[in-house]
Amino acid sequence: MNERILVPLDGSAHAFKALDYACDLAQKYGSALTLLHVVETRELLRGARRYLDDTEKVEEPPVQEYERKIADKVLDEAQRRARERGVKEIRKAAEHGNPARTIVRVAESGGHDLIVMGTRGLSDIEGVVVGSVAHRVSHLAPCTVITVH
Repeated sequence: MNERILVPLDGSAHAFKALDYACDLAQKYGSALTLLHVVETRELLRGARRYLDDTEKVEEPPVQEYERKIADKVLDEAQRRARERGVKEIRKAAEHGNPARTIVRVAESGGHDLIVMGTRGLSDIEGVVVGSVAHRVSHLAPCTVITVH
């Protein structure tokens, strides 16, 4: 039970609160943590690339460089906090894609048995209208999901 815990992080206070909770569980059960930061894929750019032939080079937009730096900083801070809380086995991953689908894919492919993630605390009505990543993950995930707000 809870051998592998996936913790999606976006850098928010709620995400780090979820990390603290996941660290407590990891300590109690001797679990391994996977810290995941998902950068939402820019659909327009990805869709537009199909019009280029294989010989044309597309320069990486500067925003992607900043997204990589943010992912590194978020994951490094999370790793530091997890180590301070005594977690021994920590893996970091940065992925591009739809956040909810990517979290679920990583959970499935990594054999995770628990996802601990933050939520913005939307009401049920707001969650239905707006739709939150945590809400979608909780419905699609192959394992238990704990949301922390």
